[in-house]
Amino acid sequence: MKRLAVLVALVVAAVVVVAGAAVAAGVKTSVIYDSTAKNGPPSNLVSAGPEAYAFTSIGDTITFAPGPRKLTNATVTLSSWGCVSGTWFGGDCSTPTGATFDQPITLTVTDSGGNVLASSTQTFAVPYRPSASPRCTGDDAGKWYSSALKTCFNGYATDVTFNFSGNVTLPSTVTYAVSYNSTHFGPNPVGEGAACYGTSGGCPYDSLNVALNDTYPSVGTPGYDADETIFGSPYTPAVTFKAGGGS
Repeated sequence: MKRLAVLVALVVAAVVVVAGAAVAAGVKTSVIYDSTAKNGPPSNLVSAGPEAYAFTSIGDTITFAPGPRKLTNATVTLSSWGCVSGTWFGGDCSTPTGATFDQPITLTVTDSGGNVLASSTQTFAVPYRPSASPRCTGDDAGKWYSSALKTCFNGYATDVTFNFSGNVTLPSTVTYAVSYNSTHFGPNPVGEGAACYGTSGGCPYDSLNVALNDTYPSVGTPGYDADETIFGSPYTPAVTFKAGGGS
């Protein structure tokens, strides 16, 4: 997929892919593509997820700035809207401090011919969004409150990091895709038989998105073409590639 629209239900959080020699080898990494939000992820971002927008995966075609490209790890920003009980839209969201759910997520990198260069599936402890706050009223009723930003949000931005072997040197242009299963969508939908499906909070993966960013990357180039307005918006998953120790 190319540039992604804001209406994607895959709460797309910012994606960060790191390419470089192993940290243990003491090789300094350098950024060759970066479209992430600066100064760390904000309390939330525009996002899209598979259950809300009925897709299998979400990603982009990108071109790196010059530099070495040995892939070692990748960080993806997610937007979590799920609650332990209640829902983000019902005004009754309740989440104990520190509560998380285990979510398998796959990051795949392919070349221009669609050949898989690298793929990693890992299970992450994804935080639920915080409880609804009494400080959020009116149009913000039911949202959680960020004391740092003094703002109410529906979703909660969080980073997850994938690990790769470092044995793959990426070409200058790649396509990456983030995928995970929800009740009805994703590569292999979970189905309605899961125990969480009938609970008050529902299944948290149905309220999990990948974060999106509408700013032009600070390093590297996104892959513009006729498909760049998929879903009709200029938003794209935020991605950072870092590299070091060889080409």
